[in-house]
Amino acid sequence: MLESFVLCMALNVYHEGDKRDGQMVEPIDGLFAIAQTTLNRAQRDPDKVCAVVQAKSQFSWTLKPPPVEQNPAWDTAQRVARLSYYMADFTGGAVYYHALYVSPYWKANLEVLGQWGNHIFYRHKVKR
Repeated sequence: MLESFVLCMALNVYHEGDKRDGQMVEPIDGLFAIAQTTLNRAQRDPDKVCAVVQAKSQFSWTLKPPPVEQNPAWDTAQRVARLSYYMADFTGGAVYYHALYVSPYWKANLEVLGQWGNHIFYRHKVKR
């Protein structure tokens, strides 16, 4: 049985990561970066992960959740969700990301932290 935070995290990794023919197309570093960003938004508190994932207008897939298929992509998403809780954040504190093929309006006041997989990751600009 999956703990609730692992299930919510796995759903986010599964739907935010690119998949085709039952396999993840998003590279593993991108999947872990998605998971780390979700944890950062939850202030690394597993009790807050589901609220972060289900927050209104944060992840587009939650507007009309597609079904999850029992396949290797879902298995990968579950493993990434479980392991990500136990690893250090390698993103530098990312709290936002977007796929390479979009250019959202909200990125203007954010600091780019890097690209992992097929996504660009951001955090709020640090005032110096």
